[in-house]
Amino acid sequence: KPSKYAEELIQLPAHKTISPDSSTWICEESGMTENLWLNLSDGHIGSGRRQWDGSGGSNGALDHYRETKENFPPTGFPLVVKLGTITPHGADVYSYADDEDTEVTDPKLAEHLAHWGIDIMKMEKTVESVSEMNIRANEKLELDKITEAGKSLRPILAQGYLGLNNLGNSCYINSVLQILFAVPEFS
Repeated sequence: KPSKYAEELIQLPAHKTISPDSSTWICEESGMTENLWLNLSDGHIGSGRRQWDGSGGSNGALDHYRETKENFPPTGFPLVVKLGTITPHGADVYSYADDEDTEVTDPKLAEHLAHWGIDIMKMEKTVESVSEMNIRANEKLELDKITEAGKSLRPILAQGYLGLNNLGNSCYINSVLQILFAVPEFS
């Protein structure tokens, strides 16, 4: 979906040129050299979001957006592009704006990148796209580690071992009921 900020994107005067050489890209906060995002408005390079397990980035791009939002209300500089995913066919573009906060497309991406000295026609993909990373993560997902898959279970019916059959999300109801029945006054 095209970002509503792309058509009228504010781009500050170019104070630097972004090299097409990925070995020169570095997060301006942490010094990281992987998972880097270029802010299309001011040329800031920041790392991606820190994930729940500590992987990913150092939140450089997101923190920078939050700073620009304070200095340039109401939206700040919301559009970023993942460096290394830029090709003549497009790139990963993300909007941090509160009303979007998702992957978007930028119909003027070539123009916005050219402002920072990046010729989209000469760029080659050097890193996984966000979609490719999600697919790889899903392929490695091992739900067997948290379920009883492949095991023959013996049903138990005794004090404190009674529950509901899981019908999908009924585990949430089951959890609440188990907690209630653990309270002596209730049971």
